[in-house]
Amino acid sequence: MNERRETDDGESRIDYGVIFCVLMLALIGLASIYVAASHDSSATSVWSLIFSQLVWYIIGSVAILVIMQFDSEQLWKVAPIAYWLGVFLLAAVLVFYSRTYAASTGAKSWFAIGPLTFQPSEVMKPAFILMLARVVSDHNHTFFEHTLHSDWLLLGKLILWTLPVAVLLKLQNDFGTMLVFFAIVGGIALISGITWKIIVPAVVLIGGVGGTALTLVTTTWGRTILEHIGFQAYQFSRIDTWLNPASNTSDQGYQSGRV
Repeated sequence: MNERRETDDGESRIDYGVIFCVLMLALIGLASIYVAASHDSSATSVWSLIFSQLVWYIIGSVAILVIMQFDSEQLWKVAPIAYWLGVFLLAAVLVFYSRTYAASTGAKSWFAIGPLTFQPSEVMKPAFILMLARVVSDHNHTFFEHTLHSDWLLLGKLILWTLPVAVLLKLQNDFGTMLVFFAIVGGIALISGITWKIIVPAVVLIGGVGGTALTLVTTTWGRTILEHIGFQAYQFSRIDTWLNPASNTSDQGYQSGRV
């Protein structure tokens, strides 16, 4: 059914509470750019940066208005196309990546076409979310009741759709972006209705892995182990700066595009 998410009373399907929050975040973003650029001697023009950000806000708003014209059934039809287009771009950047950006960031994750530069992973993020949303919706329509069997099956589906993205990001040497996609999977799994019998052990396991990782990166013997499995010096520098920002006044704490 092509429902438009309107109530019988004809109420608008626009959630103005969400719009207000997004507007406030946008204004905070502009204020942050102004403060940061006004204290940066290398910034060419504060107002040109703000204008550029406003242009992207306008483009995003137009995109939202266009997407709102689609109902869920139409979006589900678009989801596989958008997903595989994203996968194609993630694979293409391994060949046609910007050599300049790769030299400075260590990651083969940027396209550079004249003055236009972008990461295909940014195109992939909304497509990935849409595809996983379709997977969850289709699964929940097939399995009306959440059981351990059906929920493990759903997790398996989410993992299968995540694997191509994870492999391509690994080949790009962009582990930081890979973690973002893992966080997306985790968020979608949480709101999919999966039983607490799976969620609670998963949270405990993730907490244990995180605690173990923190122990390894903050101890000498732990770092020796990590070095043997492929950790690089710049990764330890980034972690040290994150744990104690005041101890490092160099540029090691800047986001370089790799982790």
